[in-house]
Amino acid sequence: MLEIKNLTKSYGDVVALDRFSLDLKKGEVLGLLGPNGAGKTTLISILAGTISDFTGTVSFQGRDLFADRRLKNRLGIVPQDMAFYEELSARDNLLFWGGLYDVPRADLKKRAEELLELVELAARAKEPVKNFSGGMKRRLNAAIGLLHKPDLLLLDEPTVGIDVQAKVSLLDIIRGVGAAGTAVIFTTHQLAEVEGTCSRIAIMDHGRILAQGTLEELVRIVGEREIVEIAGGFAAGAFSEAVQDLAGERLELLSAADGLASLAVRDTGEIPRIMDRLFSRGLAVADIKIKSPSLETVFLKLTGRSLRD
Repeated sequence: MLEIKNLTKSYGDVVALDRFSLDLKKGEVLGLLGPNGAGKTTLISILAGTISDFTGTVSFQGRDLFADRRLKNRLGIVPQDMAFYEELSARDNLLFWGGLYDVPRADLKKRAEELLELVELAARAKEPVKNFSGGMKRRLNAAIGLLHKPDLLLLDEPTVGIDVQAKVSLLDIIRGVGAAGTAVIFTTHQLAEVEGTCSRIAIMDHGRILAQGTLEELVRIVGEREIVEIAGGFAAGAFSEAVQDLAGERLELLSAADGLASLAVRDTGEIPRIMDRLFSRGLAVADIKIKSPSLETVFLKLTGRSLRD
């Protein structure tokens, strides 16, 4: 359904997208996971048509997305910024935006009511949106993107700044949209959101996809190893130097920052050897945690840093 090839976009000396390539099938919910600055919003902006000075190609339903304006009507956009009128009610916002999407007048009212039910706003449909909570506004934002029953829905970090209950509701909506046959690209830097929502996950950093697959496929990148997380009063460089000659088939340094480092080990029996080396170098250790491989450790392995960085 969607095929992106070698998409490249720079802002001065900063490369936001670096020969970015991706494909997406009908009904697939793709979680695009990466830290702030990875290029996620730039990608969504290009697909939405708000950025034009880039290189590369985007094919949608077998045609050039940017050469056929009619194709753009088959996209639904849910941006980070709220796209509605605060003074209008939720229902009036849907009726207004539905008109811009060319939803047939005979169908628009029924479609608006369906979406108000879907996003759990039917009881407050006549109330000005300015009175809504952040979570309610996020759900209305999603409803507007779904008004015209798009074939592809683009959501750019749609859960930013909302409470847990609202986030759960919105993620349920995203899963349901995919199950109904709409393809979805859902950008985020929250691990739990993609783990429970997406049929495929792509890890992105510095404008490129580093790895993609199901959660199980990605976790296999780390292999059948335990993750040892060590916290203490040490510098990143000192830690890396201390364990450098220990690294090998049985031990791999995943990341090292001031005060926190992560290693992957074949056997937890490696931990005493690690600790002996750190103590012999005078590095202070305050805490040790042993974890199973996860999406976060895959990200650490691929980028050398945490999603929180």
